[in-house]
Amino acid sequence: MYHNLEVPKNCETLWQECQSLVPALLKECTVKTKDRIVDHENPLDPQSKSVYLITQGEIYETFDEQLIVIHAKADLVNVDALSHLKVTAYETDFAATVDEYDGQEFIDAIVSDNAKFQVWNQYLSCLCQSYQLLMCYFSRQDTQYLPETRQYKKDDIIIEEGTEGDEVFTLLRGTAKVMSNNEEVGEIHEDEIFGAIAALTDTKRNASIVATSDCDTLVAKSENFRSILVTRPDIVQKLINDMARTIVSSNERIIELTKDKTETS
Repeated sequence: MYHNLEVPKNCETLWQECQSLVPALLKECTVKTKDRIVDHENPLDPQSKSVYLITQGEIYETFDEQLIVIHAKADLVNVDALSHLKVTAYETDFAATVDEYDGQEFIDAIVSDNAKFQVWNQYLSCLCQSYQLLMCYFSRQDTQYLPETRQYKKDDIIIEEGTEGDEVFTLLRGTAKVMSNNEEVGEIHEDEIFGAIAALTDTKRNASIVATSDCDTLVAKSENFRSILVTRPDIVQKLINDMARTIVSSNERIIELTKDKTETS
């Protein structure tokens, strides 16, 4: 098992321990269906009352379209659905191959063998602790993102060109303009993130942001903003989109200014 985001090292260690216990759990269990293909048209059914050993590929476990964990080769899948209705789903980007085992036979073999029962308890404990670590880690990442609200009046300078800054802004209400060398080169719209480049790269501000109306902003320190970028891919995508729009808008404005100056001269 693994995750596509950074997770605690202890979590990875627990997943490795889970995987190491799988051969002992499956010992003397009969394969119900060997080399079953899992893809978009033939997904795993969490309510099948079967357990699956991944022999090739990867299977994503999700809830409400959010990734929980990625199951990889040699991982055991769906054991937590044998005694309780499962609320998560399984998805695949590419075809994976699994060996299917009957869930009831799997449980009966564990119950009848004390040594295997101890391994089973160890497996469940590692699995449970890993998910607790995930929940704690991602919750901590969210709580570290502690932005403050800050208000500006029309014509206030929100960011000053050439200064150093470690704050990232989101415009909640109002409008603002982007000024470079005393020329207006762009605009900031509501819900747009700005000031991130200098804050995240420890460089000076390359433009000023001036309020063109009364503004409400959300302000986060760069280290706190970095923490949320690790756990929120949607914020990363939004930041990229906002930066791209600003660059395009600024380039268009610079071209217009260049034309105006050429025509004037």
